[in-house]
Amino acid sequence: MKSKQTNTDLFLIRHGQPELQNTLLGSTDSPLSQYGWSQLEKIIEQLNDIDFLISSPLSRCAEFAQQYADKKQQELVINENWRECHFGDWDGTDYQSLYQQFPLAVEAFYNDPYKNMPANSEALGNFCDRIENALFQLLKKEQGKKIAIFTHAGVIRTLVAWCLKINYESGVQFQRFAVDYASITHISIYHAESSSLHNDEGKSSLFPQLVSLNQTHCL
Repeated sequence: MKSKQTNTDLFLIRHGQPELQNTLLGSTDSPLSQYGWSQLEKIIEQLNDIDFLISSPLSRCAEFAQQYADKKQQELVINENWRECHFGDWDGTDYQSLYQQFPLAVEAFYNDPYKNMPANSEALGNFCDRIENALFQLLKKEQGKKIAIFTHAGVIRTLVAWCLKINYESGVQFQRFAVDYASITHISIYHAESSSLHNDEGKSSLFPQLVSLNQTHCL
């Protein structure tokens, strides 16, 4: 039997401040504000020797990611699976309006999002499945690399929950830790692989560790 061990490092970069403020942003495509650009320019200096770049297609992620890729003369992969959750009828609505029009529904949504998503939204279970599948596809193709993912708070919270084995349905990942604009969260994933004559494709076990959470340029 042969064995092989590798590590994949994920650097999860939340986009900077968007032009639309105090708004429930999911699929709504708001570009970055000027301040959002400057936030990312500061935080991105902390990244070194990145092997692979991937981004959500939404402009608040993809535009800066493309600029960074051009500067580093690297390819950027745009992948739909790394976009934020779609919040249905509430998507793109400012929080003040939501609280005024739907106070009880908004409270229920924040207390238990798994059971109380807005009408016509992406079910939270489906969203979590999408992110897990995107992660496993990425690890299969880019194992052993240092990967920068330009994405959204909901995506990062889901990956942290996966890493720490937090039950997605509990909603704890949306309540107990911060994911600020232009922050970097680092997850290192240890792969232990074994192969034998009885298993030509090999068997992989993943052992993730949260190295840092919500790191900003202010630290």
